[in-house]
Amino acid sequence: MILLYILILLALCRPAHGACGQTCGLRPMATTVDSSRVVGGVDVMPGYGAWAGIASLCPIWSPSLSVHVCGGTLISPKWILSAAHCFENISVPLGKWAVLLGATSLGQTAPFVEVRRIKRLIMHEKYNSIPVRHDIALLELDWPVECSSSIQTACLPGPSLKLSELKNCYVAGWGDRIVKSTGSDILQQAKVKFVDIQLCNSSGWLNGHVFDFNVCAGQGGVSTCQGDSGGPLVCQDKSGGFFWQIGVTSWGVGCARPKRPAVYSSTQYYYNWIWSKTGIKPEAPAVTPAPAPASTSTPLQTLPPSTTQPCPFPREKLLQFFNLMKDILRFLKGKIF
Repeated sequence: MILLYILILLALCRPAHGACGQTCGLRPMATTVDSSRVVGGVDVMPGYGAWAGIASLCPIWSPSLSVHVCGGTLISPKWILSAAHCFENISVPLGKWAVLLGATSLGQTAPFVEVRRIKRLIMHEKYNSIPVRHDIALLELDWPVECSSSIQTACLPGPSLKLSELKNCYVAGWGDRIVKSTGSDILQQAKVKFVDIQLCNSSGWLNGHVFDFNVCAGQGGVSTCQGDSGGPLVCQDKSGGFFWQIGVTSWGVGCARPKRPAVYSSTQYYYNWIWSKTGIKPEAPAVTPAPAPASTSTPLQTLPPSTTQPCPFPREKLLQFFNLMKDILRFLKGKIF
């Protein structure tokens, strides 16, 4: 009987899987290590990644060859957000691209890693490569993603969110490599400075090449680089409970140069475009605000609700448990008497 109680409790406390969109912007706990190969960033070690929505986009050139080209982020079970320029000058058909989710290493295989193919590409109608304008794209997947502790959706900010109130901004990617000096297939993450667009666009900085559909972030020694395109720029909400994806990695002058921050497509600017193209009604993040952690040299991370709250228990879980207990007692009573 006691064993039966334990099994019921475990079933009630088990984290929910497959519920994409019920929460967003979460960064589950992960182990990171400093790396001598990284300038200003850290390796994200295999396991439950600190970038639950990040994806690697890989054209499959042959049965034995696929290469990471760009990053992206999951915004719903069937949609990936990325950069338009990632799909220029590549002859591989869309159906032969692999979308890797839930991994920190590109060679990683595990139950929490999922691979999908691209069903449809939507590039912004006004995209231009020289100069770079409206560098944003949506990818419809061939099959919905099953969310888990290592795969969740990104949070996209609506027009009313004040970016100046956000804090602790981070970038991630497998490029050449988010401020890396040598190649690796391990996901990199780094804390970056958000740069006001007026300063970013001033003479001596990017001198008029930044537009109102961009945001800037980065500093000398820390920034994105080739191969990080399409990946996320996220900043922590003032409540400390989750992260907003405020940018999609677009372009830069070199990598991590002083007064040359990376330029991102603003997800806030394209908010209505994104949701009109996907046909999805956006919802506010269902995340309980958490106190902001103390300042640290490593990226701030938050646990998903299934692990931040001890089990037991929310009220609905207790009610579910007691209802099950009633059924068991009725069953036992019938057997005994």
